[in-house]
Amino acid sequence: MSKRILVIEDQEDNRRILRDLLTSRVEFVLRTTAVMAVLLPVIIAASAAEQNMVGRPHEPDVDKTSATGTPCLFDPERGQVPNCIHEGKAGELFVAPQYLKALNFDAHGLAAVNSQKLGWAYVNRTGKAVIGGVPAMDNGADGFHDGLVRIVRNGKFGFANRRGQFVVQPIYDGAMNFEKGRAAVCKGCENRCVDSGCEYHSFSGGEWFQINTVGTVLTALHPHN
Repeated sequence: MSKRILVIEDQEDNRRILRDLLTSRVEFVLRTTAVMAVLLPVIIAASAAEQNMVGRPHEPDVDKTSATGTPCLFDPERGQVPNCIHEGKAGELFVAPQYLKALNFDAHGLAAVNSQKLGWAYVNRTGKAVIGGVPAMDNGADGFHDGLVRIVRNGKFGFANRRGQFVVQPIYDGAMNFEKGRAAVCKGCENRCVDSGCEYHSFSGGEWFQINTVGTVLTALHPHN
């Protein structure tokens, strides 16, 4: 008889332990569900905000203490506009937002702008100057050829891509635009005006070479052709 009572008591203990265990699990699930109900909207909102930023160009960190900018020119018929070129906190130059819609952006998201600080330059859709020191051509900025544009640094010619990276370092005294992956460059040549107003220039003298689009010298040109 005593053995039977002992077995029954053991069974009751097991049932109680099982009930306590199930109750604890249910309470844990309920607490977890309540926490997720609070956190889920926050997670979804943060994810949506991150997705909205994907592919959006970074806007310049504007120095708000600089209330006025310098003039710039992007439309010869309109002439110079005031308060156009501003400087960001990191020293980058950019076009004031009110003028962005008036710029003539190309298929690659670049527009030509002229200013005293930059000369002719290309800016992206946020207005940030990505390529400066572009030579003038036909009353505007020189264009891209084979994906590269001529740039001038300290009187020396080189080539930059559309991201503003130097593909050919500015080490030449003169350079012609690329055509079919080749460009003529010179050392020791002179850049001379060919008209009274010095609107057009030509290179004369010096040693001429032919380079490819990564700056490798392919051959010497004698004479320049």
